[in-house]
Amino acid sequence: MARMERLPPPPAEPVRSPAVAVPGEDETRIGGLDARVHLPAAPRRAVVLCHPHPLYGGSMHSPVPLAIAKTLADEASEVVAWARFDFRGVGSSAGTYDHGRGEVDDARAVVQHLRGLTPGVPMTLCGHSFGSWIAMRAAAAEPAGSVERVLMLAPSTRFFQSWDDALAFTGPRAIFLGDRDELCDVDEARTLAAQLGAELRVFEGFDHHFMKSRRAMAEAALHFIAPEV
Repeated sequence: MARMERLPPPPAEPVRSPAVAVPGEDETRIGGLDARVHLPAAPRRAVVLCHPHPLYGGSMHSPVPLAIAKTLADEASEVVAWARFDFRGVGSSAGTYDHGRGEVDDARAVVQHLRGLTPGVPMTLCGHSFGSWIAMRAAAAEPAGSVERVLMLAPSTRFFQSWDDALAFTGPRAIFLGDRDELCDVDEARTLAAQLGAELRVFEGFDHHFMKSRRAMAEAALHFIAPEV
């Protein structure tokens, strides 16, 4: 990558977004993880959403994964099953932060749970920032064909340099990035996209958190994460 930087020290008490209920979701536990799952009567696609960095306030209620869940609820609730969840150590999820190792296991546990509810249905993993790094690596760790596609939203390439264990995943991959992203510039994203064999889409005027219009980003993401819609 073009630059290597270190994450600033995490706050002692990270500020997290308040809990938000999305229509159609049921609160549940997946192993030791707190989760919210939507299961339609006849799903044609399953989506697992991975949130931003746990030590910096990330949770399943963070604005970007929440925007995706709300868009799924508004536009695809009859055909898409989805799950959002808190990584270990966040909210009431058991455990402590594990530097991306245990978090991959968390994502895989949710994939396997949702797959059990939607047998034979194609699976998408979608993550924001830290969650995109986890999603891609979790997809690569799953058996071939278990995860069909991955969407990485604003991957933080300067802080998560090691993507080598994601290279085994060969399904459709895409990166969505704002051209004003503070943690990954467009050239860095192009390098990562080439390394991973991913499609790159750049949103003009958007920052790392897609502040300009998360709804517009989520609606664009819907076409990739759930092409059946």
